[in-house]
Amino acid sequence: MQEHTRLFNIAIVEDEPVLRDELAFQLGQFGHTVETFASAGQFYRHLAVNRVAVAILDIGLPDEDGLSICRHLRTHDKQMGIIFVTARSQRQDRLQGLEDGADAYLVKPVDLDELILTLNRLRDRFDGAGSMQTTNGNSTLANWQLNLDTASLIAPNGSRTALTLNELQLMRQLHARAPQPCTPMELGLAMGMLPDEFDKHRIEVVISRLRSKITRTTGTSIPIRAHRGQGYSLSDDSRAEERT
Repeated sequence: MQEHTRLFNIAIVEDEPVLRDELAFQLGQFGHTVETFASAGQFYRHLAVNRVAVAILDIGLPDEDGLSICRHLRTHDKQMGIIFVTARSQRQDRLQGLEDGADAYLVKPVDLDELILTLNRLRDRFDGAGSMQTTNGNSTLANWQLNLDTASLIAPNGSRTALTLNELQLMRQLHARAPQPCTPMELGLAMGMLPDEFDKHRIEVVISRLRSKITRTTGTSIPIRAHRGQGYSLSDDSRAEERT
């Protein structure tokens, strides 16, 4: 294994079992943790309770095509690495995949060295992840840190709060959209809810308990704001706080 290779939790979504298992084995030899799925449905169920750093997607899948999966992932997770490995080699297919949010578009049979180099290029995104700084230079938000590796939130005073998987997924989505609000549906999908399983009350309960836990463990309040008819945001503007 090359010393500069960062290790990822990788999900391979591919309906051809031989190709799926061979690619998983090869990436495992480089030290990556790999889970494999034959359909979008299997992958989404995994996402409901597990973190994935990089998704490797085929386009032709039995239930939902890879382009649709890519759009869904990119809408709800700005940090996840997304790589297409597909037999579709036409220029228009490649352009469409990149336009939908993929980081790379590789054609089968995939060159393993090219795939490893692609994974290495994603290192900078993950190495720089974790700070909750926002584009508006908001000082309070900039002093909160979300540590993805330890699944914890660090307050400006240095106090640390351990997060459940649901809380971590919710905070990642709020951070990705800050200071703009996320709808309850967006937060639910980020937490792994399927559209037909969406429960707004569950989102409200998770946020309420998270706020209380953070205040209890850190002695300070996290600026999660509620916006009537819109959802929730990470914002220092307390005037935006309303009951939903």
